[in-house]
Amino acid sequence: MDLMNSLKLSELLTDLDLITAVRFFYFNAILIAITLNVFPPFARKLYTYGKNASDTKPTKADAKDEDKKIRPTSEPMSPLGALLDTVGRLQVPHSWFTHFYAFSFAVQLFWLFQVITHGRVLQLVLDSLPGDRLPGGIKGSNATEPRIVPGPDGSQSLETVLLCIICMTMQSARRLWESIYIQKPGSSKMGILIYIAGMTHYTMMGFATWCEGIDTLRLNTNIPISHPSDLLKPPRINTLLAIPFFFLGSGLQHDAHVHLASLVKYSLPIHPLFSYTLSPHYLLECIIYGSFVVIGAPKGQWVNRSLLYVWIFVCVNLGFCANITRKWYEQKFGKKTVEDKWRMVPYVY
Repeated sequence: MDLMNSLKLSELLTDLDLITAVRFFYFNAILIAITLNVFPPFARKLYTYGKNASDTKPTKADAKDEDKKIRPTSEPMSPLGALLDTVGRLQVPHSWFTHFYAFSFAVQLFWLFQVITHGRVLQLVLDSLPGDRLPGGIKGSNATEPRIVPGPDGSQSLETVLLCIICMTMQSARRLWESIYIQKPGSSKMGILIYIAGMTHYTMMGFATWCEGIDTLRLNTNIPISHPSDLLKPPRINTLLAIPFFFLGSGLQHDAHVHLASLVKYSLPIHPLFSYTLSPHYLLECIIYGSFVVIGAPKGQWVNRSLLYVWIFVCVNLGFCANITRKWYEQKFGKKTVEDKWRMVPYVY
């Protein structure tokens, strides 16, 4: 029986395609993020960072909850509670956030180079994946002349793959620049879980930008990089609709970050972006990732379902962080000061 189960598991892993792996990863990441909401004291230890981790004390409700759930006087802490408590105490400098964007920038540049040159690593990944959806089991183009081979319906076109990677590269480069030259250096900490989750997310994002274009990439083994104009095609409706949101979201988020960095010791923001919400930079991050969902859509589709999982993951995490941010503002400036402002999405949340 054990041998049969092992064989079934081996077959499952062999047949596991990259799209399923990416979606499976983000689906579980979403569940983990939601589960942490069930344990507010643990979540506060694991997810607070930056200003949220400085000069703050747990509310009476949280303290009472913590007494009940984490350190009951009548019985010892459970193994899970002890583990989470230990992990929650492990912290790294908040300045390590810069690592996220430097790493993401490097990852996206790497895959951009691999796609353009059909590099060895990309070919190794494609060869290791199960059979494709191409008619007749075609594995690649035998063209000796550099040319672009259209992919099948349901797969990202080569232009879509490149645009998606380039947009994510631009996002990573901007955030890296902001982290180095705009954000103020501080002594605050962040939980090591955030650091691990961030590095893992940006690793998987490297695959998410092109995983639904695998069939197209298999066909395009000899891209005419010496004639980049061949890559220029009339934009799809998806692109025309989503690109403005990407650039608008990027510009406004930059303004929000500049304003936050200009504040004196975490004072109350007064920029118009903060008129209705306490975390417009989180909202704009969701808009940016939402644009990726539409920009990266395969042929004949409006959304990229793999990137949709990424977007939900980002929204869940930032929504949770926005709730912690609101609590920080309430403790710092009083509830009445921020009672007319939403956590992240005006009139919704």
